Amino acid sequence: MTNSSMLKEKIQDSGLIKAWILRQLGIKSYATLRAKINNKSNFTASEIDKLCEILNINRSQREAIFFAKSAE
Repeated sequence: MTNSSMLKEKIQDSGLIKAWILRQLGIKSYATLRAKINNKSNFTASEIDKLCEILNINRSQREAIFFAKSAE
């Protein structure tokens, strides 16, 4: 499960335009990216790797953002 708030914060802090991020990930629409960020769809392993690269996400942040445990 993606920690949506942490990922949104990393995107915001990066100063990168979401349209550019979409192109880097090979995602066709903003709606698809939004669905992935909001846990309506899953990121692929390659998308996670690419996001970590372009957003400078380190290993511990990667675990916290992309492999968050759901609140039960």
